[in-house]
Amino acid sequence: QCRTGAQVVGKDEHGHDTTKVSDAPPDRNGIDEFCSSPAHRRFCDSGQIRVLYLHENESLGPAMARYYASKLWGGETHFVQVDSHLEFYTHWDELYVSELQSAKSFPKAILSSYPPGFGKPNDGKFPSDHSPTPGARLCTCEFSTSDVEAQIIRINTGIGYKGTDDEDHPTQIPFIAAGFFFAPAEFLIDVPFDPYMPWCFMGEEIMLSMRAWTHGWDIYAPRWNWIMHQYRPGRMGLPKFWGSVGRLFGRPGPGFSNQLQLKLIKRVKYLVGYEDCCTRERLVEEGSEEVLEEVDHYAFGEVRTREQYLEWTNIDVKNKRCQRIDWCNRGELE
Repeated sequence: QCRTGAQVVGKDEHGHDTTKVSDAPPDRNGIDEFCSSPAHRRFCDSGQIRVLYLHENESLGPAMARYYASKLWGGETHFVQVDSHLEFYTHWDELYVSELQSAKSFPKAILSSYPPGFGKPNDGKFPSDHSPTPGARLCTCEFSTSDVEAQIIRINTGIGYKGTDDEDHPTQIPFIAAGFFFAPAEFLIDVPFDPYMPWCFMGEEIMLSMRAWTHGWDIYAPRWNWIMHQYRPGRMGLPKFWGSVGRLFGRPGPGFSNQLQLKLIKRVKYLVGYEDCCTRERLVEEGSEEVLEEVDHYAFGEVRTREQYLEWTNIDVKNKRCQRIDWCNRGELE
């Protein structure tokens, strides 16, 4: 479990965040609560629940957590990746399976979205007065201007569904959100998670999107939101993984974690095609060739190319520009 985090409580005279040690308790053990519940204990007793526990000093960030989680796959027909702190609509899994099967490219189809947020938890379930909302399409991106993200491509939403009867099937989008995607489990065979991205918080989404698409998978936005996520800004004072990194290396605060990410994110940049910084020759010259470990094994497929993806999505890596993706916002690709 994560320890108590730092809580943002204001700004100093230079406009930087000021923090204090939060009074919030460590995260609860949701697996333990689930398996001790009379309504759910049978799933744990039958071996349907598998969990990997790590000590705090072994937690290497979200990208590595995805890799570890993928290794718990035991032959199930579907794979779903989600962030923590979710609430679920009744029969959410059956609804997503049906939505996936309605995609034109099924079974080589992936559903993905950024779930809408919620505030006060409700024991993992949609409140009784809350109905599913129309889904959003991931249709936009930008090259980050944050110093700690080093111009990596960030994805975002575009024009969503209207929730009307004429929207009788999901439409394609170019991006996979790391916080939620749902796919046939064969995805794990075609696009195995990359174990060489420890401490990375940014970059995994564009990399996963490009790898999946070049392996022949089409990405779709689900028409409805059957899950919600509790987004946790710093003012809530809840644990963040970069706090663990600082404690592990005796370097409190996010600064050291950011330094590690800036080095490791060059692996993503090499694959995406940032020629101004991250060609193989440049990385070897500066002594950063370790970020290329087994990179070809976790690179692109042979069904479609990187260049085709960048043209399809209107992404100009050389000039660091994401342009409009009209076909996505209009829902034109089935």
